[in-house]
Amino acid sequence: MELTLKFFATFREAVGSKIVEREFADASTVGDVLAALEAEYEGLAGNLLVDGDLKPQINVLLNGREVLHMEGVDTGVADGDTLAVFPPVAGGGVDCDRRGATGDPHRADGGAGGDDGTGDAATRVEAYRGISRRLAVHYLRNLGGEADAPDEEATAVVGDGWRASVDTAEVNAAGSITLTEVTVTFEGDAAALDDLVERFGRKAMRAGG
Repeated sequence: MELTLKFFATFREAVGSKIVEREFADASTVGDVLAALEAEYEGLAGNLLVDGDLKPQINVLLNGREVLHMEGVDTGVADGDTLAVFPPVAGGGVDCDRRGATGDPHRADGGAGGDDGTGDAATRVEAYRGISRRLAVHYLRNLGGEADAPDEEATAVVGDGWRASVDTAEVNAAGSITLTEVTVTFEGDAAALDDLVERFGRKAMRAGG
């Protein structure tokens, strides 16, 4: 059977291409595919699996769903499937805040974060009112991400060098009026996040009026 394999960030550099088509034996699992990739590419060796399981913090999506929400490395693959492999988001400085759909920032509770001295990565927590989870995930897909589930159910979207976790809650707007507030936690390269959050915010403001 043939699979389409997608690689991002440092994994793409290790493979030398973002998309690769590969043949695998029928009844192969995600673990079988990752083990074969480690054996084929020196830059991937030891970076995908540890003790037969997924290495912590890497993201592997099968047809847009995180395999951690399926059967992990034991998840079966079929002819024509697409497997996307993302390296961990790099550690670094943390810049954590929240913004409403109007673009007015306010500090998130517990916004303090550590810094390992690299200054290469950050976490941003932003809140948007007037959009739904589905729209938030749709926008993140349009910005180059792949979601772990259909838009209505997705909780995480992973892009090239970034990851966004999506959560929703009903909040009181005025009197008995409630609105849906979508909180997006962006993680990744600090410079990339500045652009990503700005572009996402513009989409959210247009949708939220």
